[in-house]
Amino acid sequence: MFSNPIGSRVIKGREMGLATGKMYLFIERVPLRTHHTIRKEMNQGRKVLYLSKNSPNLLRAQLDFEPDIVQMKWLNPRPNDECIPPMNLEEFESKINQFLRLNKDGIVVLNGVEILEMWNGFRPVLDKLKSIQEKVSMNGNNFVISIDPKIQLTDHIKDLEKISDEVISSYA
Repeated sequence: MFSNPIGSRVIKGREMGLATGKMYLFIERVPLRTHHTIRKEMNQGRKVLYLSKNSPNLLRAQLDFEPDIVQMKWLNPRPNDECIPPMNLEEFESKINQFLRLNKDGIVVLNGVEILEMWNGFRPVLDKLKSIQEKVSMNGNNFVISIDPKIQLTDHIKDLEKISDEVISSYA
């Protein structure tokens, strides 16, 4: 069902750590493997910026970590410090760049590509993700994207696979 893009490999069902400077695409209905992997990295002291379609309160309950380790931002148009308006890709990228500058070994997690796509269309979102991926690879950070294959179009998944260094799929 999913292609194996040149330069990346599809990993199924094994424990893994994150190699710095890489972008990982997790294809799973619920981000359980994403959260498991992120927890392991946080236990090693790595800081995380988690950008999600879910509220920070829900994420805090799921991840159960100190706020100085995980910064959570909700992809939501509410005028709130915990939110990033999903229609503003420049602000989205700016928050990520700020985090990357302050956290040389940090991890950016995105669970909500479909929210960004709903407000901006897929191509502009893909271009922004490519730009972020380039910065992450230069600075030794990580970029982790979690997508639900039941929500995301197959062609869009293939495009996301092409820009990813590693693809971790529950469906490979």
